[in-house]
Amino acid sequence: MSKRKKSIEEFFISYEDQFNTAIVSERIDEDQIRKSYADCFIGSSHVGVQCGKNDDKFFQEIQQRFDFYKSIGSKGMNIVSKEITLLDDFHALVKVYWRHSYEKEQRSGAIDFDVFYLVSTASDEIKIIAFLVGDEQRALKEAGLTQEAEPVLSN
Repeated sequence: MSKRKKSIEEFFISYEDQFNTAIVSERIDEDQIRKSYADCFIGSSHVGVQCGKNDDKFFQEIQQRFDFYKSIGSKGMNIVSKEITLLDDFHALVKVYWRHSYEKEQRSGAIDFDVFYLVSTASDEIKIIAFLVGDEQRALKEAGLTQEAEPVLSN
C-alpha cells in the first residue's frame, strides 16, 4: 500500500472514531471534525447539491445531526470497507461502505450504505472537499427510525 493510501486509510479510521465518539457521548471534538473538512466543500444527495463552509454554522449543524442520530437510537456508524482510488498527485476518491447500527423501541438492526468522498491530499493534511450520499432519509424511514425526512446540512 502506498504512503498516500495508508494516510487516507488512517484518516478514515480517525473519522469513524470521531463519528462514533460523538454518537455515544455528549462530547463532540470540534477541532477534529473541522480538521476533516476543507474550508469549503460540496455535499450532494437526493435533495441536490450544496456548497458548505467549514465555519461555526457548519459545526452547529453537525452537532444537530449527531443529536438527531442519538434521537433515532443510533449506536454506531462503522466502516465495513473502503475503496481508495488515487486520481492524481493531489486527490483521491474514496468509496466508504458504512454500517449504521441502531436500537430503538426494543428493535435493533443495521442500515448499510455507501458514501463517496473526494479528498484533497495536496498538503500533509487530508481534507474532505466533497461527499456524495444517497437517500439516507428514505433508508431511515424504511427502517422505522423516522416518520418524516429530516433536514440535511444547509450550509
